[in-house]
Amino acid sequence: MSQAAPDQPIAAAALEEVAADGDSAIESFVSLRLTEWKIFFFITDFVGKPNDEDEQDRLDLSHHVYNLVLGGHLYRAPVKSPQRVLDLGTGTGIWAIDFADENPQAEVIASITNLLTRSRVPPNVRFEIDDFEQEWHFSQKFDFIHGRELEGCIRDHNQFFTQCFQFLRPGGFFEMKTIGVTTYSDDDGIHKAAEKFGKSMTTVNTWKEKMEKAGFKNVKWEEYKLPQSPWSQDEKLKTIGTFNQHNVFQGLGSYTYALFTRFLGWERNEVEVLLAGVRRELKDLSIHLYTKLHVVYGEKPDEN
Repeated sequence: MSQAAPDQPIAAAALEEVAADGDSAIESFVSLRLTEWKIFFFITDFVGKPNDEDEQDRLDLSHHVYNLVLGGHLYRAPVKSPQRVLDLGTGTGIWAIDFADENPQAEVIASITNLLTRSRVPPNVRFEIDDFEQEWHFSQKFDFIHGRELEGCIRDHNQFFTQCFQFLRPGGFFEMKTIGVTTYSDDDGIHKAAEKFGKSMTTVNTWKEKMEKAGFKNVKWEEYKLPQSPWSQDEKLKTIGTFNQHNVFQGLGSYTYALFTRFLGWERNEVEVLLAGVRRELKDLSIHLYTKLHVVYGEKPDEN
């Protein structure tokens, strides 16, 4: 078990490079988050990515990317005054805490596989160590169930969506979000490795259909363009691209080393050569790389 030092920069490896370039926007974001979090964790095989300090830091940076793309909105489903909310695979807990701040009337349960402590947690947030792929045992149902960055974490999507449906109150909403990883690898190696692991990273295209099959109505699927670097002439997209470039830099190793070495038989130095090439392309602003941010949400019908 390890503790992140209170004065250690968030996403340190990636953001030290930014600080050297004088990017005040990211420096301000780091300073803001720096005083709020103290993270304790256990290494887990929950996904094919390490759950270490660098990955925890990246998740906080990724949260900021989501906020930029979605205009500061934490969710897209038309949820109104929810009383009970469940955040699945909450990561660092940053979404659950921000949601609780915005909705003080709600009880927010943040489901997580790691032990986390926070220097600041709203009184209406409760962290529970749980594996959402196992059978749920909540005593009450929820008005809103939320999951983000769960692609690559789910073995049986039909069971997962059915369980979410069962634990929603009639009229409640379920929402999933993910950032596509397609542009991270030229040869689809990461997707092949994830499939061997049993948790595919290319399932978002099936979510709408599977949610409807589970019983959800009014299922919506939204896509947002997400630049992988600050190549855009549009100022908003350029800002998003700046943050997302460092989000990608920080996540490349997390998504790649374990999957490629454990399931594709690559040597670590081979992975490093691949990632060096990816980083070069991400730094080349003449290559207009982008992926998509996906949001899928649906409603549980009223009983009548």
